[in-house]
Amino acid sequence: MADVHLGFRQYGSEERMLDFATAFMKAMKFAVEQKVDFVIISGDLFHKKSEMDPVTLTQATKVLEMAKENGIPVIAVEGNHDATFFRDGFSWMDYLSRNQLIINLKPRFDDGVVVEEWDGEKGAFIDLDGVRIYGMKYYGNVTERILEDYVRKLRRKNFTIFTAHVGVEGYINMYGCISATKLHRLKNKVDYIALGHVHRSFVEDDFIFNPGSLESCDATEYGYNRGIFLVEYNEDDKELKYELINHFYKPRNFVFLNYKMKELGISAFEEFLRTQNVDEKAVIHINVELVGLRRGHIDEVRMEEAVKRILNPLVVRMRFEGGDRVFQPVGLDSRESIEKHVLSQILESFDYGEIADQVFRLKSLLLLGKSVTDIDTLISEILEFESVTLVKEGMDKEMPRPHEGAEQKTVQRMDEKDKEVEESEEEVWDWRRAYALGSKARKR
Repeated sequence: MADVHLGFRQYGSEERMLDFATAFMKAMKFAVEQKVDFVIISGDLFHKKSEMDPVTLTQATKVLEMAKENGIPVIAVEGNHDATFFRDGFSWMDYLSRNQLIINLKPRFDDGVVVEEWDGEKGAFIDLDGVRIYGMKYYGNVTERILEDYVRKLRRKNFTIFTAHVGVEGYINMYGCISATKLHRLKNKVDYIALGHVHRSFVEDDFIFNPGSLESCDATEYGYNRGIFLVEYNEDDKELKYELINHFYKPRNFVFLNYKMKELGISAFEEFLRTQNVDEKAVIHINVELVGLRRGHIDEVRMEEAVKRILNPLVVRMRFEGGDRVFQPVGLDSRESIEKHVLSQILESFDYGEIADQVFRLKSLLLLGKSVTDIDTLISEILEFESVTLVKEGMDKEMPRPHEGAEQKTVQRMDEKDKEVEESEEEVWDWRRAYALGSKARKR
């Protein structure tokens, strides 16, 4: 499996965060039921590499303890969300490894790549019952150079696996991908390549395997084929069998609606909503095309309230396009307030989300001559805003996702924290109680 993204409060929703945890738990339960010999997690177990909260760490430890109690080793590598480039410090994956919940494989560097056997705390490969597993963490734009050096150190032993957090070009346009040719050159060294990073599943020549993420990390990813690979290798006849499994977990439903708005009142919009057959607690994206109307005249708050009242979604996101765009006068005498308001209206023409405050802060930092580190931090924060899916009739348009490879810190703002609390739901898995009692997760 790969790209679990524990701790991801997508849309600021507590329930979405618990969806990711539940997917991980059910994937591991399936592995235990199948009595597998070992589990591989090819990176991005966590969503945030630095800001670990107790609930997320508990979710990880409880599920990994399930594997440990059943004698199933969990082999893992660090993804771009788990650790930064060449970090010498102690990552959360190292923490889990020191607590003997995973085997965190990665090479060390001393005048080149050093590939050593796992010694209980560190190492780049491990032998398990005749199977040799090599691991390589995420290295971003230097991946190809490190891979070339790493490959020269590989030594095949019986059935040999190479796992890494790196994407393959051509499957999706994102940062952190390399040509498949670079990986196919390993055929004389290894038998199976287990990858992570690309959130949709694919297999190349029964050699390169990428399972995809367990949940949709972005609206643009909904509909991707994804899951976990159940792999069986017969030593006697050298036969490899595999199957992509996704029935172990039912993901959260995403719904995409298109509506042409021709009148200012919302009665027609409410009637449109009543005709939609939508599961409760779905994530709903609505694209509203304004026909002969001005955006500033639309009562967006009432429209969103209507969606919540009629369809009972977990999250609703509405996007308005078309119409006559005019700058509305503002009754504010503060230059800062006016600038923010104008910025907000300008940015409505694009699909970046509500980032007017961040853009204004970026301008202020530049004018004050702040350090490059401060500016990089803010830019990283802006890039973390989720991309928006534009859904048109008969066509989905994917907005480009920002690359996630750059080293970054997250600036946590109080108003964002308040928003997360407001959007959270009451019915959640009580992981803290489960952890204290050593029992299964239950609802409070």
